Amino acid sequence: MLAAMLMLGLLAACGGGGSEKTATTSSSTSAVTTSEATAVASASPAASPSAESTAIASGTPAIAGGTPATEASPSAAASGNQPSGSFAYGFNVYFRGDDQGADFNTKTINAVKDAGFNWVRVQIPWNQFERAKGQWDPLPIDRMVEQYQAANVMVLASVVKPPDWALDPSGNQLLANYGDFQDLMHFLSDRYKGKIEAWEIWNEENLASEMGGQVRVQDYGSLLEAGYNGVKQGDPNALVVFGGLTPTGVNDPTIAINDLEYLKQFYQLKDGYYTKFFDVLGMHVSATNNPPDKMYPDDPGTGDWSNDPSFYFRRAEQLHQVMVDHHDNRRVWITEFGWTTKNQAKGYEYGADNSPQQQTDYLVGAFDYAAKNWPWTTGMFVWNLNYSAVVQPDDEKYPWAVLNADWSPRPAYTALQQMPKR
Repeated sequence: MLAAMLMLGLLAACGGGGSEKTATTSSSTSAVTTSEATAVASASPAASPSAESTAIASGTPAIAGGTPATEASPSAAASGNQPSGSFAYGFNVYFRGDDQGADFNTKTINAVKDAGFNWVRVQIPWNQFERAKGQWDPLPIDRMVEQYQAANVMVLASVVKPPDWALDPSGNQLLANYGDFQDLMHFLSDRYKGKIEAWEIWNEENLASEMGGQVRVQDYGSLLEAGYNGVKQGDPNALVVFGGLTPTGVNDPTIAINDLEYLKQFYQLKDGYYTKFFDVLGMHVSATNNPPDKMYPDDPGTGDWSNDPSFYFRRAEQLHQVMVDHHDNRRVWITEFGWTTKNQAKGYEYGADNSPQQQTDYLVGAFDYAAKNWPWTTGMFVWNLNYSAVVQPDDEKYPWAVLNADWSPRPAYTALQQMPKR
């Protein structure tokens, strides 16, 4: 986002657009240029953080194979069944899949459990997991899954980033053959059956940088259908989560589509045909420098990031209303939300308005607001837990973290730890 509502910090939370980074940062960032921003009046993507967990290390043994998938029958009006227990308290986390990463993952797991949380959200980049068709590279994910399962921490895995070999060379659609994605999800869900409890199909698909340079709702419908069928073939009990959309007021398919308008189009696509292919609707919400109970226009915040609903935590209410309008009573997970403090990265200037104490109050306040007002929300995943341990202070992900670089707690972590859980 730019000041005066023209900033387009199109940072796809947890695996956004832009060129991939490797090594320890394993993140990707997509910032729209000033010229692009000024071309779209009042464009307002609520800059959510980008962070691709490129914990899939190169050079690990590839496993050939994967059983061709056959189509699974979508559950009629999928129920959104959640693992027994109660609310899904989650953190977006960085994990390591290399052979030296066990200690890092142990620290992460301990921080999750010490906070009283029971879920994590991670990303699996398809373009690293299957670099050539049918040549799987699962060892890094195996390592991560083994540690989290042993600790009884549940995993929501977001699968993102198509490999070049799978893209449609004509550019008329995202993938040349959506069956390739179905095969991937069949392989993954079968391999991690009962170990990865939920699969989020893609990430912020209303961003052009996530969808091959052009946002087409039909592309995501096809991707979601293929992903759902693949997951249910491998693990019928696993949850399939609709990929969270990036909060934005932009309507230019070469950049992004307004998340509210995108969701409306999705529900109308082919008379709602694709709405069969998920169990839980995932949402991403960003509140910039606005408290969680504020909302535009009836009770707005103040300053440069207050004049569009996409700048508010309560954007989720508008998205949920689309579900209500289509008689959809499935549950919602907020798979990314958070507040950054002072942020050195361009596009996150609003973070300077949030003190560590405000970050603390807003995060706890968001859980409280949802508990009192959103019975349809049964899971929330904080962005983020521990990226401060792997990126430099000038990286945009750093000040969103609720742990310091040395793993000591920030005030927000301590407050989330002490927060009553339901």
